[in-house]
Amino acid sequence: MRTRTPVAILVATAALASVLGGCSPSSSDAGAGSGQKVTLTVAEWTNPGAVEFTKELNAEFEKAHPGVTVKLQTAPTANAAWQQLWNSMLQSKSVDVLAQFAPTQQGFAPDYTNLKPGGSSALVASGQLTDLKDQPFMKKYDPEVQAAAVGYRGGVYGVMAAQYVGAGGLWYKKDLLAKHGLSVPTTYQEFLDACEKLKKAGITPIFVSAKDGMHGGVWQGIANQMIMKGRQPSESVKVSEDRATAFWKGTQSWTDPVYREISKRHTKIMEYIEPNASGVSQQTAPGVWATRADDYPFLLDGSWDGLTIQQANPKLNLGFFTLPGTDDPAANRVAFKPDLTWVVPTSSRHKDLAMEWLAMFSEPDNYKKWLEKTGSLSTQTAVRNTELPWMDWLNARMGDAFPQLSDPWTPAGAPIDAKGPDLYKMTPIGGDSIDTILSRSASAYRKSVGR
Repeated sequence: MRTRTPVAILVATAALASVLGGCSPSSSDAGAGSGQKVTLTVAEWTNPGAVEFTKELNAEFEKAHPGVTVKLQTAPTANAAWQQLWNSMLQSKSVDVLAQFAPTQQGFAPDYTNLKPGGSSALVASGQLTDLKDQPFMKKYDPEVQAAAVGYRGGVYGVMAAQYVGAGGLWYKKDLLAKHGLSVPTTYQEFLDACEKLKKAGITPIFVSAKDGMHGGVWQGIANQMIMKGRQPSESVKVSEDRATAFWKGTQSWTDPVYREISKRHTKIMEYIEPNASGVSQQTAPGVWATRADDYPFLLDGSWDGLTIQQANPKLNLGFFTLPGTDDPAANRVAFKPDLTWVVPTSSRHKDLAMEWLAMFSEPDNYKKWLEKTGSLSTQTAVRNTELPWMDWLNARMGDAFPQLSDPWTPAGAPIDAKGPDLYKMTPIGGDSIDTILSRSASAYRKSVGR
């Protein structure tokens, strides 16, 4: 999955500032507007667009709240730096608005498993996050989407403000495809044929950061499409739960034929990637790809990186689509994943101000500007998805898109290959065969759940 979430510059309206300025502060916020200094702390993972957006929002918030200073804390997601930062801030009770990845309902295994949730799901289950379901700004968001992403036992413990296509997402250079007489492939075989034609023309078809695991999107994308084939988008949550139950009971395993076929297709596509992909960083991959106009027609990366690519090469005629994982065009649908979610820790010292900050963020005009900059898929009911040129393919297919399938339940700290094949080690990135990888994953899963 994804390591970065870009967010756009947000400009608050004068009317909104007036409304926010009239809100009554809690006792902990009594200094706002009274000459006494108050510091509201916001924390998010490092990304140029996200940091730029938050700084602009914070400046507008400070104008609307004399005496309030908004302090921004950031860290990169690489090498667990971001996790270390938010953990330390929660322990010291020094953060008021915190970015988290959406826990989703699949983060909470049924009681009969005796599995304890991890990550942001653990924060929800342990009562460390504030229930936001009755906040007025939550009415702007799709309640079903929010409940699926951040819901737990009737509460909603954050504002899931961004959802993206990550698994199998492909950026492409429209002019380069046209130069070689190619259009966007609609089937798996068409995609292979396109890659083969490009390879014979001396072009490396796919650029990807295998160093940071972005090649895993191929496997995940194919899996989503194959497993959801013939099902309605609304069934995706149940499909995830049914698969998790089957894994838990031992009636499904990573060695099943479907996962063998997914792995074969993944391996075949990997034949067309940049030979040195294992050394490519995800932080630099979009910019490098954008500047190589005559090579690498495809970039395997999430839908969140449109702004980064455009900034690297404003003249690039850019498009985005989802890798087709089957030979049935109707089955090759978009799978999206809940992403950046703003939460308010129960330990926040300035909860009222935190709610006002979220209200400013949630204003439809502001939220629309954010979508236009990020390429995020909207989670608000009254705000349509962005009309950015590279979003045309995606916007036309959101009617039958579905939430990305979740991994089977595993205990916190389970080996990486218990959740699925370790694609760093699978040929051609690694040296292990498909059979070896899948057998290892099946064994790791059984051991992790005590079977």
